[in-house]
Order: sequence, then C-alpha cells, then structure tokens
Amino acid sequence: MVQRLAVRENEKPETARKRFDGQLGVRAWTTPGTDGRTADQRDPKAPYWWDGDEDASQSFLTAMGVTLT
Repeated sequence: MVQRLAVRENEKPETARKRFDGQLGVRAWTTPGTDGRTADQRDPKAPYWWDGDEDASQSFLTAMGVTLT
C-alpha cells in the first residue's frame, strides 16, 4: 500500500508517508525495539508530522551541525 501512495509534486516520499500516517491517525508503526506508544497517547492538537519534542530537538541539532558524543 505504501508503494502506491500519491506523492505530490516536489514532495519527498517520506513526507507523503507521514501525511498518510496522519490521515490514518497512526503515530508510529509498532516494530520490535520501539517504545510502543500508540496514536491514543499522541497530543490530538499536534500536526501529523510532529514526532515530539525529542525528535524536534534532535532534528534541530542535526540541522545546525551539532554532534553530541
């Protein structure tokens, strides 16, 4: 099903998948080794692409070229 997602013009496939997950109300697909949080534990006011404060912080640090060891 993911292979048949409609990817908009100038859109990355990853963004299309996140948009689709948001439409389904799925925060993250459960796989072995994940924290197992469900869509019910997600803030209902958050946009589909928001993965939480930790992800936002890490994305910002990565974009700024900061590496923590």
